[in-house]
Amino acid sequence: MEKKEKIRKFLKEKEIPEQILLVAVLLGSCCVVFHSYLFGDDLMIFDDIGSDTWQQYIMHYGSIINHLRDGNFSFWDFTNGFGTNFFCLNLFDPTLILLYILGTVFGHARMLLCINYVQVFRILAAGWMFYRFLKKFSFSRQARFSASYIYGLNGFLLVWGQHYQFGIVTIYLPMLLLFAEKFLRKEKGGVLFPAAVCLSCMDSVYFSYMSLIGTGFYLLFRIWMNDRWNLKEGIGRFLSGCGRILIGVAMSAVTFLPTVYVLMNVSSRISEEGSGLLAWLKSFFSLYSGDYYSTLGLRLFSSHLEDGNFTMDGGGYLNYYEAPVLFCCTLTVFLAVQFLASFRKSKYSVRCRAAVYTASSLIILCVMMPWGGTVFNAFVAPTHRYTFVLMPFLLLAAVWMWDELKAGGRISRIGLAVTEICLLYAVYTGYRYGELKSYRTNAVILGLTGTVMALCLLFFSFFRGKRAGCILTGILGVAVAVNVMSEGATAYTDRVNLRKTDTAPEKMESLAEEYQLLAEEYGDRKIREMMDRPQDFFNVMYPVDIPEIVNYVEETDPEFCRMEKDYCAGTRAMDSLLQGYRGISTYNSVMNKNIREFVSVCYPEMNYPNDDHYVFWKNADDNWFAAFTGVRYLISRDTGLDTSKYELVKKFDHLCLYKNVLEADVARFYDTAISEESLKKLCNTETRQELLDGAIAVWDGAEIENLSELEELKKEKDSSEESSVSLNHTDNDSLITGSVMAASDGYVLFMIPYEGGWNLSIDGQKTELVRGDLGFLACEVKEGVHEIELTYHAPLLKEGMVISLLTWAAYVIWMLWEIKQRKDRQS
Repeated sequence: MEKKEKIRKFLKEKEIPEQILLVAVLLGSCCVVFHSYLFGDDLMIFDDIGSDTWQQYIMHYGSIINHLRDGNFSFWDFTNGFGTNFFCLNLFDPTLILLYILGTVFGHARMLLCINYVQVFRILAAGWMFYRFLKKFSFSRQARFSASYIYGLNGFLLVWGQHYQFGIVTIYLPMLLLFAEKFLRKEKGGVLFPAAVCLSCMDSVYFSYMSLIGTGFYLLFRIWMNDRWNLKEGIGRFLSGCGRILIGVAMSAVTFLPTVYVLMNVSSRISEEGSGLLAWLKSFFSLYSGDYYSTLGLRLFSSHLEDGNFTMDGGGYLNYYEAPVLFCCTLTVFLAVQFLASFRKSKYSVRCRAAVYTASSLIILCVMMPWGGTVFNAFVAPTHRYTFVLMPFLLLAAVWMWDELKAGGRISRIGLAVTEICLLYAVYTGYRYGELKSYRTNAVILGLTGTVMALCLLFFSFFRGKRAGCILTGILGVAVAVNVMSEGATAYTDRVNLRKTDTAPEKMESLAEEYQLLAEEYGDRKIREMMDRPQDFFNVMYPVDIPEIVNYVEETDPEFCRMEKDYCAGTRAMDSLLQGYRGISTYNSVMNKNIREFVSVCYPEMNYPNDDHYVFWKNADDNWFAAFTGVRYLISRDTGLDTSKYELVKKFDHLCLYKNVLEADVARFYDTAISEESLKKLCNTETRQELLDGAIAVWDGAEIENLSELEELKKEKDSSEESSVSLNHTDNDSLITGSVMAASDGYVLFMIPYEGGWNLSIDGQKTELVRGDLGFLACEVKEGVHEIELTYHAPLLKEGMVISLLTWAAYVIWMLWEIKQRKDRQS
């Protein structure tokens, strides 16, 4: 009996039943929100405004899985465009690692079926972690439960969580706040604060940067609120907390530093014009456009009132994802307004109230002014992806206000009336602009449930009895559940998404014609055609022909070469990652800035539909460009291609393999060099072939004013036709060997992105790599026959590993010492 009593006491103290119930309620809500995904034929893989999931992310995962299954995983990937550093991808998200394991064991196609469950798991974990954080405060269990339920289904997680790697940040943030609070209270779990920082940083440099800014401000204002610390003690405690954050960052250095290197030295996004500290200072004196503030107000009440997934006919700022995501239940808005009106009259000290109102003002200014979004985006340009940082604090205000009302606190009827008017205006706007019935229905539900919430809060000031309070609380709980589930379901309803099953091949043609007719109609039906179009994704992405073709080329061609398609299937630009061939097409919003410069100057036709996509299939007819970039083989559905450009090698079941009639190598020799500025100045659609064939462009090459000067330079040397470069086929993307026969001194251009991490040895001697043709690796070679070896090592990986090991060792020693000190104090 004594043992049972201890167990019962433990469960009660730890609030285990409440936490289990929270997870169960969230799971039940997920079954409602995602019923067509969990129990129907839908997959959370989208090809509308959420097309990154279809067009990019699942292809990345396929490439990782292919490398793992082949047993040749390296940190460079030649199936992604001209090649990319794997630290550009999302390697260290624990939930995605589970997907990689499943894909490695069962195959990529089956892994796709598990994506739905990852999102559900993140919702459960986010709600539970937020409950653990709120448990550090003296809020009522009812308030903690409700707020954690709302947080688990918050707007950011339901909207940005569709992009997979964005979702887990809503778990890491409350975890950071939890251990920061433990640190401030000097509880035993406080020693794990650096470990929590490490986990966050290993997952994502981008989002951990935002989370740590939020955590730093949390430490600052929590210390300010607490009267027990004087100024000197408070500063010391804050600096100590910042020190632990830095320790956590150092512990993650093995992944943090290589990722930072990519972002700072390779990514085209960091080099955007108008970025940097000076631009940030200017933003202090600027405002957003008027559309932004309209969107900002509407987005407090929903993410779906102004624009849908397809059009921006209703106006609005940016797009569905990039606009601020602030929805965290309509009740939270009502309670936050009440909090701002009521906290000044609370029993807390002047110091505490000053800290709270200063923090509130800072949050409001951060959202209202561009400098806030710029700071959270590493001083590049203002974005609103950081809004997940605000949600815990919005809910903290709401939880406090809820308990205050339950305890008999007064309600601001003016504040309640103003919030209700704003809600009704937002709902009216959403209904008017709603292009789909589901959006209009959601607007109505949000308006009705929000009004019920306002009435319940108003009645709390009239009916103070226990029974009336229980009834009002019950009504409020139902309204909250309906409110957040309706909003969440709208984010996943009426989407152009991948389905678990393809349309039967014999029905494809007739259904395609039927749904094409709907595109000629208007309104909802036109969008419906996009959603209901027949799908053959699995048929075209996993055909038996592609592996057979890839194996055939590897068996018959001993050289390292590239392969491409002359048709679009599966994705616009990323089929190669999943299907395991080396092409040049890709989709990347943080494209290598050197390759981007080459494409923009020399071959802008590769950009389709924008400069984040490089596609070959629209340019396949240009076999000279294919040869220049090393595309030796072409996969086609056409059995009769122009034989003057591509010769048929072999027919497979449904596809044909062709070979470029021009010499197509991934490396080539030049005896003539011109300057990069000359290439930029002279290159256009008429001159680019002669320029790129005739000379390599390097920073210290010869300055020329026209093509005739290039001809004169070539006549002086004229040995490139007698020279050759051959690269051997390799199964390891991080190791390339080959040979060069140079008839004179000159340059070798490798069609590999110019990027740190590559090392070149010629005849065993380390040789400097330079930038060639604006975007690629190049080197100088002397006359003669040489053996070459290119190896790739992720920049700063070794240094990061050393820093991580040393910091972890110091951290473990310090942690053991802290535990010993705690035990000594207790004894």
